Amino acid sequence: MKILSLLLIATMILVAPSVVSAGGPVSLSVSAIVSDGTDLGTHRVLECTGYSYVKTGDPFAQCTDKGAAAVLSFGTLSTRLQKTDGSDDGGAGCFYAPKFFIVYLYPDAWGGSGYELKQSTASFPSAIANSVVMTPVYSASDKFDPAKPDIQGDLNVAPYSGEVLGVAKLAINGGSILKAKRPRIVRAQYSIPPNPKTGEPKPTSDSAWTPVPLTTTAATYTSGTITISITPW
Repeated sequence: MKILSLLLIATMILVAPSVVSAGGPVSLSVSAIVSDGTDLGTHRVLECTGYSYVKTGDPFAQCTDKGAAAVLSFGTLSTRLQKTDGSDDGGAGCFYAPKFFIVYLYPDAWGGSGYELKQSTASFPSAIANSVVMTPVYSASDKFDPAKPDIQGDLNVAPYSGEVLGVAKLAINGGSILKAKRPRIVRAQYSIPPNPKTGEPKPTSDSAWTPVPLTTTAATYTSGTITISITPW
């Protein structure tokens, strides 16, 4: 949590009577620092298996907790789809990542009118640049304290009207994750999905999204960077 710093410099000044004459003036310098009232807090990364993941379930019960990890490694991409039981479901017609990552964000805010969580324009190797998707997810049942029954509740409910969850986008383009007026737990999910099946929507609102083609040169593609920040709203 970002600390509101109020520093009274005069606090530790000791004046010896032998130095200052009786009745003489004393000048004290006073300063104070007030933060902008927002703090990104410590994030938490979960590594999840795509084929068996249930969206309505508890991510912590389904995924591997990586703590405050700084690396999202998709590992070896696959060309075969899998059913919910892990069995083969045919060729994907592209490369994709069987696993994805949930980055849990725990922003703090006090005073002011709110804050925005945003992912800035990312840097990715060209082979996957148009394939990595960032999907904001909000769950009203998420809790700041798992030991207590209190859940965070719905977005955009008075007196917190105007809160907005971002939409799925190409991660390389960045975009808003959440605009809120009080502390809210939100998830930024990162994936390299395959082509959607017939009747399914594209995994992102960006028209430039494409799956990793089968003609992609075999190699280890690294040095991608994602940056998430918080600013007053």
